[in-house]
Amino acid sequence: MTVTSITRRARRFSPTEELFMTHQQRLLAFIASRLPVPDFHTAPDPHLVEDLAQETWLRTLISGSKTPVQIDRGADQDLAGGLPWWLRSAARQVLLAHLVESVERTAGESLDAAQQVAA
Repeated sequence: MTVTSITRRARRFSPTEELFMTHQQRLLAFIASRLPVPDFHTAPDPHLVEDLAQETWLRTLISGSKTPVQIDRGADQDLAGGLPWWLRSAARQVLLAHLVESVERTAGESLDAAQQVAA
């Protein structure tokens, strides 16, 4: 018996909390599998993965008029990752924003370094 199953029996959770507990591990795996790493022997930074997952949940909770609970009822699951379409879509948007910001930051640092060398 896992801690999660014991905890679920000990108290009642809101539908949003249930969604979080149901999908959190798959969301973390989805995000981690799509982050670039320097080589095959390293994993993405777990703190970064957690931050991006939190940003994903935040975006789903504050976006639109429907709540994730309303959307999830009867929603098709993605067969590859087991994530509902709305959560996968939000995670992709968060990942894209992170990667664009990362590239822009790296390009800016390279430009600054080139300007210092040229000066």
